[in-house]
Amino acid sequence: MKLRKSSATQGHSLALVGVALLVGGLAACSNSVQGSGRPHNTGNAANAANSGGAGNIIGNGTGATAATSPGSGGNGVVVSLPSGGPLGPIAIRRLTTPEYEKTVQHLLSVPEGTATTFLPDEQSSGFKNMAAALRVPQAVAEQYARAAKTLASGVAAKATTLAPCADSGAEPACADTFIRSFGQKAYRRPLTTGEVGVYAKLFTDERARATYADGISIIVETMLQSPHFLYKTEIGVGNGVDRQLTQYELASQISYLVTGDMPDDQLFSAAAANKLGTGAEREAELRRLLPVGTPWLRGFVLDWLGISKAVEATKDTTLFPTYDTGLHAAIVEESHRFVDSIFTEAGGSVVTLFNANWTYADATMASHYGVSGGPSGTDWAKVTLPGQRMGILTQAAFLTAHSKINDSFPITRGKILRTRVMCAAMPPPPAGLKIDPVAPPSATATTRERITAHSTNPVCASCHTLIDPLGFGLENYDAVGAYRDVESGKPVDSSGEVKQIDAEVDGPFANGIELVQRISGSQVLKNCVSREAFRWGTGRLSLDPVMDPTSPDYPKYLRDKSIIDGMMTKMVGANADMRELLTSLVANDAYAFRSDK
Repeated sequence: MKLRKSSATQGHSLALVGVALLVGGLAACSNSVQGSGRPHNTGNAANAANSGGAGNIIGNGTGATAATSPGSGGNGVVVSLPSGGPLGPIAIRRLTTPEYEKTVQHLLSVPEGTATTFLPDEQSSGFKNMAAALRVPQAVAEQYARAAKTLASGVAAKATTLAPCADSGAEPACADTFIRSFGQKAYRRPLTTGEVGVYAKLFTDERARATYADGISIIVETMLQSPHFLYKTEIGVGNGVDRQLTQYELASQISYLVTGDMPDDQLFSAAAANKLGTGAEREAELRRLLPVGTPWLRGFVLDWLGISKAVEATKDTTLFPTYDTGLHAAIVEESHRFVDSIFTEAGGSVVTLFNANWTYADATMASHYGVSGGPSGTDWAKVTLPGQRMGILTQAAFLTAHSKINDSFPITRGKILRTRVMCAAMPPPPAGLKIDPVAPPSATATTRERITAHSTNPVCASCHTLIDPLGFGLENYDAVGAYRDVESGKPVDSSGEVKQIDAEVDGPFANGIELVQRISGSQVLKNCVSREAFRWGTGRLSLDPVMDPTSPDYPKYLRDKSIIDGMMTKMVGANADMRELLTSLVANDAYAFRSDK
């Protein structure tokens, strides 16, 4: 795959090696790197993460001498290994598509849209940032190559702005300055002397056959295909089995966690000055970034509750004629505005997220919800909800995301309530289970009647008795989230029961509002959002509490539980502010450590 015919051979080699690594060995390393006790051979990515260019290496705190990088960044800081152990295994994680988009916008001041045609990231356990799912098949590597070429062509047109050079005789020095400054941002750490030399030769060879702008352009094109750009490393350094992340690795971890973007100048400066070694220092940086992180935190909430699927929700417009493109867009927009307002107006409260008696609506949503005296036209305004709605579980985005094209389908709604809102386990399906389809919508039978008939099979009962009664609580809302009292000529029955979750929430309820009230004030909900924030924040699953205490992984489960419990405690002490889940995570001593086991 040639990137450009006039490129220097060495430049071609560097770019092609990067793509080859993505397609081959490095793709496997998007998972946590485990098994052999050492990272897989990942070529430049692994070497760079352990090189002097990573800068600011921090000692392992186990009594050994601190390993300090010869690269830019200072003297190194020795921090004791936390008693609970490191946060998790060492890992190399590919940028998600939204992270890639935000990063190239930041690097090159380009408008949004670079990644519009990218293949979607694979979802795992409800999230799209799980390391194990961020693989790089050939098609993904090729989309990176095409994007790099397109972005680099734009660089050529503004090279004198990005890499100004008044004197043609000083072009090598100007290119060197650009390589170091742009390279540090692209690699999110200072480049090594060797890396600077490779890019300098790439520029020189290209300049011999083309223009100064072409030389700058090929540098950018090649860097944007480097594993150092496309991957975030959690490798660190250390003399034992536990490794401490470098200051620049920590800077990237914090920035992508709260903003989905590369570190800003202030965070880079903190890394260069060894100011991310303590929990208090990391927490201070995360808090500084929180105001610009609201859209990114919204993404966590929408993915946690499965609401992000509302974007793709299609419905039978014969059955639901109001569900046109305008209503669909308004449903999605309402969810975004409402969740953003939880962080900007409601102190980030997970309780308010679930029990708010208000939302944001335009005329379309006001009509959909039966709000009188609401905004007109395309204006959006805060409105008080009618009494039959409360919080995000009764909003149209949640309801449309968890229903079928022609059916409210309480099985799906019940499952998401049980497994994602309250984090309760489901029994495994019986061996050889054959699932019979639910009878289609009928003019004579309600959805509840059809689901009940389907779930009477004793083989299915072990699961359906746990999820169907939960889903029935939302039966007053149809497949597009409109409120209904009558279905198929019969009164809607939205009574149900919470079963085998926790004494705090278990028991019958009369309707959806009663169910929402019970969930919103519960410790069960607070425990669940804490676990999900841990998973989203670390890009991996927490270990299962249903684990044999004699298992060799049981101490790791206890570590995860300790961190999650600490996150939950800090959130509860801050009026249920979900942002405190992240401040607690980054302030934990374990956050700076990874395990090479």
